[in-house]
Amino acid sequence: MSDLKRWAEIVQEIAAEAGELLRQRYGTTHMIQQKGFRDIVTDVDLEVEKRIVARLRAAFPQHAIITEESEGEDDATTQAPVRWLIDPIDGTTNFSRHNPNFSLSIAAVAAEAPGEDARPVVGVIVEPLRDYCFAAYRGGGARLNEQSIHTSATTTINRAVLGSDIPRDPARRAQHLTLVTGLLARARTVRVLGSAALGMAYVAAGWFDAYLHRHIHPWDQAAAALLVEEAGGVLATCSGAPWTVAAPDPLMAATPELLTELRAAQVEIEEVADA
Repeated sequence: MSDLKRWAEIVQEIAAEAGELLRQRYGTTHMIQQKGFRDIVTDVDLEVEKRIVARLRAAFPQHAIITEESEGEDDATTQAPVRWLIDPIDGTTNFSRHNPNFSLSIAAVAAEAPGEDARPVVGVIVEPLRDYCFAAYRGGGARLNEQSIHTSATTTINRAVLGSDIPRDPARRAQHLTLVTGLLARARTVRVLGSAALGMAYVAAGWFDAYLHRHIHPWDQAAAALLVEEAGGVLATCSGAPWTVAAPDPLMAATPELLTELRAAQVEIEEVADA
């Protein structure tokens, strides 16, 4: 993986171009399609995705590409050792409503050795309207607009600002709201942005102390997970199982101490709810 720094540089250029397209199309009229319950896609999602995919294929022809809107990859690259995960707009509802809290996310995942789980090795998240570019490659630290960033030093829930987003699925939504309601009684506060990638990037920057989500897709979390790790944070799942890029329920925390407190609080809150 000696080329990771160069990969990150290439992807930052691709993401910057895609971010400029999002800025141009923000606030204009969009075609909106319903993908499912509480799930939409706009013509801009598809346009930006097409632009990113074309650039990635030109730069990395032997790599696989998986996107939110296609959820697929080229047959010729299904066995590729590197896969790119793309979310052209994370926070499409916000974007479609002219709410400025949205981002685009691009990550490369790869296994370090045969038989091992794939891990994020390059991650870039762009917040177009604020001209923020969060970027990391494994072993290279995390940066915001080329300045190093680090997770906060908060170690206790009572001082923590938690980030979270609400799942679409009714059952998961009810579970998650029970957990967040319980944490609200213990934490300083909870913030909901409407973009999971941004919520986790804000953990890397130290703006949030932790991020929780009950159900999340690989393309939403891969780049942000790398940012959190490279900024000094830790990751785990709400179930207590080890985090992987395919895990649907990650829990992001700024420090191991805070993660330990959050997990203990989660268990207690859910035990009371189940009693």
